[in-house]
Amino acid sequence: MVESASARQVSGSTPSEAELIEKAISGDSNAFANLYDTYVDEIYRFILHRVGNQQTAEDLTSQVFLKAWDNLSRYKMRGSPFGAWLFKIARNIVIDYYRTQKETLPLEAEALSKPDPTANVAKEVEQRLQGEWLREILLRLTEDQREVLTLKFVNGLKTAEVAKVMGKRQGAIRALQMRALQALAELVGGDHEQ
Repeated sequence: MVESASARQVSGSTPSEAELIEKAISGDSNAFANLYDTYVDEIYRFILHRVGNQQTAEDLTSQVFLKAWDNLSRYKMRGSPFGAWLFKIARNIVIDYYRTQKETLPLEAEALSKPDPTANVAKEVEQRLQGEWLREILLRLTEDQREVLTLKFVNGLKTAEVAKVMGKRQGAIRALQMRALQALAELVGGDHEQ
């Protein structure tokens, strides 16, 4: 049985993603806000893993959604999921960010902030060290390998979605993922031996 839009509104159920997209394309900023809420954390995590700086990741995430809003009329619902479209925009913004970056050392705002006296310092230090170690290991992979692992395992995208974001065939993504995991295993094994 097909439920009408008015019946859905009366029953209080939330609109589907396709309905939100249609409304957003028509200029409904509330519908776009719902889409933003759905994807902002995933896009932020993707960018953070690529740039390694929270402030930069927040700025670039904002750019992704501004660009998406400005180009919403170009999004076509056939074939490409909305999330994959956003990740493709995010990928391009990160690429542009690195193209325009001058070689400078980032000044981490975290290093200048005061520690939280209620935090478990030992646990926080351990987590940061593990995060830094993982970032260093990932930097030894190729750009495509890092990207496929981030999209697949950090952001949880399906192979088809990763393929659309990266502009490659699914078979190429599976092969790239396999090579990336093999390279990562070798790096992790070699890193622990030192």
